[in-house]
Amino acid sequence: MDKTIYTITSKENENVFIHAMQGHFVTASSHLNYYVGTSDVKHNHDVSTEAAKILARYYHENNIEVDTVLCLYETQVLGAYLAHQLSRPTMLNPNPNNKIYVISPEYDSAGNIIYRDNIRKLVKDKNIIVLISAITTGRTVERAMESIEYYGGKVAGVSAVFSVLHYIGDVKVTTIFHKSDLPGYETYHANDCPYCKAGAPVEGVSNAYGYSMLDL
Repeated sequence: MDKTIYTITSKENENVFIHAMQGHFVTASSHLNYYVGTSDVKHNHDVSTEAAKILARYYHENNIEVDTVLCLYETQVLGAYLAHQLSRPTMLNPNPNNKIYVISPEYDSAGNIIYRDNIRKLVKDKNIIVLISAITTGRTVERAMESIEYYGGKVAGVSAVFSVLHYIGDVKVTTIFHKSDLPGYETYHANDCPYCKAGAPVEGVSNAYGYSMLDL
């Protein structure tokens, strides 16, 4: 069954946009009434560069030092552009630290994030941004933040393309799009999902890489 796909444009920059589709979707940790698509921000050069400018502004304006960007779930392109923006001189930061590293996590068989010896030096004693495409429950980011602390790093911030949450712990989430941009957006625990209680079938499975519709 064809479903309507909506385009949501950033209020800060008309060249930055995401897509959304209403339905009954499940993730590893929740049920959703929208699938939020961030592929253009992650993979389209023009959109990604403009999105990076939006995310970098918070760190510039608050004079937050950043050494490393930890990219979760295919956000390496956006992370590279974010690092580029953070390393450029601005009026607020005329002499930035030009050595900003961009890394991705490795997961062991239990799903824990590990850093090999050649990458560990980019985490230990570094100020790190956790970058992710979308935040719903925040559990993925929490695990990433814990891994940074285990390896002796410091979380300088959390940035997302879309986020339901404003904070994870005491760390502010800087995001381009929020749930308020999607009227009626909700996330539910599996046991409290109103669609399931009403007997509505799951229409699709989604994760940070995309979605797969189910044959109903």
